[in-house]
Amino acid sequence: MVFKFKLGFFTDLHGSEYSFKRSLNIAKSKRVDFLIISGGLIAKEILFVEDIGGRYFLNGKKVNLNNLNEDALRSGKYIVVDKKEVIEDIKSDKSKLEKIVIEKASEQMSRWVKIAEEIFRLEKVFWSPAHGDIPQLDSILKNYGSNLINENVINLEEIQIVSLGFGSPIGNSYREIPDSELYIKGKSLLKDADKERLIMNFHMPPLNTKLDNAKVGLRKSHVGSKAVLDLITEFQPIISLHGHVHESTSMDKVGETIAINPGSLYQLGDPSIVTFEVHKELKSFGSVNVSKYVIKNIEFVSTNPLDVI
Repeated sequence: MVFKFKLGFFTDLHGSEYSFKRSLNIAKSKRVDFLIISGGLIAKEILFVEDIGGRYFLNGKKVNLNNLNEDALRSGKYIVVDKKEVIEDIKSDKSKLEKIVIEKASEQMSRWVKIAEEIFRLEKVFWSPAHGDIPQLDSILKNYGSNLINENVINLEEIQIVSLGFGSPIGNSYREIPDSELYIKGKSLLKDADKERLIMNFHMPPLNTKLDNAKVGLRKSHVGSKAVLDLITEFQPIISLHGHVHESTSMDKVGETIAINPGSLYQLGDPSIVTFEVHKELKSFGSVNVSKYVIKNIEFVSTNPLDVI
C-alpha cells in the first residue's frame, strides 16, 4: 500500500444549518482529509412573518421570533420579517422575490463558509451546487473564497473528480435540463477523464438502482437518470456520488462502479454523510508493477456522539 486518503460526502442540505454543522463535525471526528458538499444547498421555503408593532405573526398566528429562527436553522427555511404591505408587495413581484432569495442565500453562505473554516478547513472543502440552487450561488461561493467544483474536472491528490449538478425537470426548480442534455454535458466533461482514477460526482442518481427509489404518491418509483446510468456504465469510475432522492440512502453497483447516495435528513436537522477511503494498491507481476485505485472502508453516518451544534 503506497497511497490513501479519506473523503467525506454529503448532499441536499436545503438550508439546514444544523445538518450542515453536524455533518462537518462528523467529518472532523472521522478524520476525513477532504469533503465534497453537493447541492441543493439553499433553502426551499421562505416564511413571511408579519411585524405588527413588535408582535410577530405567521399565517395569522402569533409566533415567538427567536424560536422560529431556531427552527428555521434546523429545518432549512429563510425568514423575512416586515410589514404586511411590504410582504404582499414582495410576493406579488417575481423580481423582488428572486432578490430576496439571492440575499438570503448570500447570508447563509457567508455563515456556512465561516463555519466550514472553524470546524474543518475551508481549503479542504469542495462545493458543488446542484438541482434547486440558484445560478447566482456559484459566484456567491467564489466571492467567499470557496473551492467550487460544479461543471468541472479537478485533480485531488492522485484522483480526478468530475462534478455535474443538473437534475431532471420537475417544473419548479433551478438547474434542470432534459436527460438527453444531461448526457451530452456529462459526456463532454468525462471525455478526457482517466477511468482508472476517476470519481463521478453527479447529483442525479442512476436510474433503476437502490439510489433512486422515491415515494411518488402512495407508491415508490425509480426517479433517477438514464443518462447518469449510461455514463457510469460507459466510463466505470471507481466510485460515483449522488443525491437528489433524500429517502434513498444506499449503495449499489453499476458494473464495477460503487454508486452511493448518502440521503438527506435535512428537515430534521440531522446529519447524513458517507465517508470512504481511496487506496492505491501496487501489485507486482514479475518485473512489472501495476497500480490500481480501490475504494475501502465505506461508512454511512447519520449520528455521532461527538455530533454537537
